[in-house]
Order: sequence, then C-alpha cells, then structure tokens
Amino acid sequence: MKVNEDIKKSKILFDKGLKLAQLGNPNDASKLFEEAAWLDPKNPKIQFNLGTAHLSLGNFEQAIINLSNAISIDNKLVDAYGNRCVAYYAIGEDENSSKDFKKAISLGANEDGLMAILDYVKTKRKN
Repeated sequence: MKVNEDIKKSKILFDKGLKLAQLGNPNDASKLFEEAAWLDPKNPKIQFNLGTAHLSLGNFEQAIINLSNAISIDNKLVDAYGNRCVAYYAIGEDENSSKDFKKAISLGANEDGLMAILDYVKTKRKN
C-alpha cells in the first residue's frame, strides 16, 4: 500500500513542480521535483524535469546527474540527451557534450535549435 501512496503523492508533487517550471520558477519547481524523486526514483519524467530545473538554475553537475538518471531509466529521451549535452558543454566537457549532441540528433532532436543553445552557452562559458 505504501508504494501506491508514494506514487500518488509523487504525481501530485510532480504536477505542482511542472506548473511552477512552466511559470518560470525553476528553483521552487526543483524542490518539488526532488521530493517527487525521493518517492518515485525510477520515474524518468521526474528525473528529466529535475535535471532540467537544475540546468535552468546553472547547477550543471546536478543537472548531469539527474539527466543521466533519466537516460538510464529510458534511453530514448531525446530531450534528456539534448539538455545533458548543454550541461556538459557549460562546464567544458566538450567530448561528453559532443557524444550527447550526436545521440540527441540521432533520436530526432532539432539540430539547428540545439546548436543555437550551444552557441549561446559558448558566450557564457568561462573557458
């Protein structure tokens, strides 16, 4: 019974976090996603959105961890590869970024869109 209750509570927390993320509040969204992840750690959508929130906050290493978790659960999450590509690029891990870029494109990501994001990140990078 507790597992089902945890999944239900996780869904409620996730939905609230998603609304906050959509409203441009990744900080509070990440807190709700974190709680949801504790209750349902094998949910790829929760891990993906938690990683994306951390990416938005500039917490690149944590974003990589959560996006990697999402990918390990569901290796077809094209946006997880794309976002992890950006996080790797932001911290100067160009080889890992390139691998994720190629994987994201192979799964159907928009190459021009991803390149535009990487070009923006390049202007902000500390290298």
